[in-house]
Parts: sequence; structure tokens; C-alpha cells
Amino acid sequence: MMRNSKYWRLISTTAPLLIWLLILCLPFLSRFGGAPPEFRNDMLKNMFLSNVLLIIIFYVHSFVIYPVREKRHGMYFYVLLLIITLLLFILANHFLHPEMRRFPGRGIPPPRPLMSILPFTFVIVVSFCYRLYMDKVKTELEFLSSQISPHFMFNVLNTLVYMSRKKPELIEPSLISLSQLMRYMLYDSDEGKITLAEEVEYLKNYINLQLLRFGDDIQVNLYLTGITDKYTIEPMLLIPFVENAFKHGIGMLPDPIIDVSVKVEGNKLYMEVMNGIAPVRSWPSTSDKKDSGIGMVNVRRRLALIYRRNHVLKIEETENTYTAKLQINL
Repeated sequence: MMRNSKYWRLISTTAPLLIWLLILCLPFLSRFGGAPPEFRNDMLKNMFLSNVLLIIIFYVHSFVIYPVREKRHGMYFYVLLLIITLLLFILANHFLHPEMRRFPGRGIPPPRPLMSILPFTFVIVVSFCYRLYMDKVKTELEFLSSQISPHFMFNVLNTLVYMSRKKPELIEPSLISLSQLMRYMLYDSDEGKITLAEEVEYLKNYINLQLLRFGDDIQVNLYLTGITDKYTIEPMLLIPFVENAFKHGIGMLPDPIIDVSVKVEGNKLYMEVMNGIAPVRSWPSTSDKKDSGIGMVNVRRRLALIYRRNHVLKIEETENTYTAKLQINL
């Protein structure tokens, strides 16, 4: 499966380059029937440059002109910028094809604005659709990120309520740990991707908070290998796996154990979380077992949107253990 992911990553990276390369090569595939031989080289060169301009227009529209729509009176400026860009493209094509104006009677059609408007419109439509798709993905990611924080805080507050009743002397250190976690959620996670070392530190704080609650009633083994600041990761991506282990790995078990392993080898992140499970539970189906709780559903969707085929998530369940294995190409 990971081999297929490598192939998909290669295809998704090279496909846009191949498409642009094909567009650039289109002039060289044309025969220019009726055109004087002495002008074919100039025509090839000029059409090649026109296609280069179209590629530039695609990216200028995607990352410069399109965002103008979000500002006040943005649509007016957006349409104005499109008109200006179109006029500049027509003007550039006019100067790029002087041979069409000098020899109108030798089998070469004179330049027409329509010859510039059609490819320009096509590129703008494709660019607009591309940005709509990217905005949709961005909006969903923002929703998922905003969803995971309240869900996490709800579980942490339940922990504090329990400790206030059973272990009031541990409230102060618990609140200190909670403040560190909140600082991470409110500030660090808003910066986009964070370093892997920061995410692992957050993971350790969460485990320490849970150990304050359960004490010697649970054993948590944390194994870290190769964790550095070299790689970045989406914030709050690893915590749902550990949170799920605490949620379902304690219950009716006499001696609950949770094993958490996070390691980096090459440019790959490997995470494995294993916890014991009670022999009798109330989940109605296998799919519900795997996707129980908003946290795991959320992280699955985030992985699909951000890392697409650059990740592998496997859930292995036996009669007594539940194991989540995650692999990400960093």
C-alpha cells in the first residue's frame, strides 16, 4: 500500500508539470499549413512565448487577482484586474506576432482579439475552479481544527472534575499542565504546521495530565526515537490516537497498559498506539469500533485532506488489544 502511495505522490507532483510541458509543446506539434517556411521558426517561438504568458496568467490569477475578491468592493477590483490582464495579454500577442501583420496575403491570417480571448478565458476558468477547490479544502480543514479543540477540552475538563473530587491535592499541577496545553491550542496551532518536536511535547503534556488522574492505576510506556525540529506536522494530529487509547483502554481492565511509540526514520514518521480492550463492550459493529468518538473521525478526515496518499493508517484489533498504526511521509 505504501508503494502505491509513493507512486501516487510522484504522479501528483509531476502531473501538473507534464500538463504545462504539453501546453508549451503544442506550437511544435502544429503544421502551420500555408504559412511561408521562412516564418515558421518565428511563429513557433512566438506561440511558445504566448503559452508561457498563459501559464504566468494562471498563477497570477490564482494567487494575486483571485484573493482580491475577499476585500471590500473586491468584485469590482477583481473584474477590473481581469480586464486589464486581458488587454495586456492581447497587446502582448499583438507584438509577439509581427509576421501575421506584415504578410496578411501569404496564407497567414491576421491577428484577431478572439485568438487571445479564447485561451485567456479558458485559463481563467481553470484557475478559478482550482481556487474554489482549494478554498473548499481550506474551509473544511479550518472547521475540523476548530472542532477538535472543544472536543479535547471537554475530555480534559472531565479529568479535572474527577480530580477535584478524588484527588484535590493534584488540582494545581493539573491546571499548570492544562494551561500549557491551552497555550499550544490557542497560539502554536494557529501558525499552520509546527515542528514535530513541539507536537510530541504536547503529547507528553497530555499523557502527564492523564497520569495525574489515574496514577498507579494505569501504565503508560512512551517510546520516542529520532524526534527533531527538522520536520513539521499538522498541529494536534497525533493526540487523538492517545486520547482514544485512554478513553477505551482503561474501563473494565484490571491492569491497563498503553504503549505509545513515535519515531522518525528517513523522512517518514511512524506512530503506533496500543491499548488493551475489555472482552465485552457495547459497540454494535466493527466500523463503530474503529471510528468511535469525534476525535478519530476528525483525524481520519484531516489525514485524508492534508496528507492524502502520503499516509497509511491501519487499525488492528484482536480479542484483547486495539492498535492504531500511522505512517506519514513528512
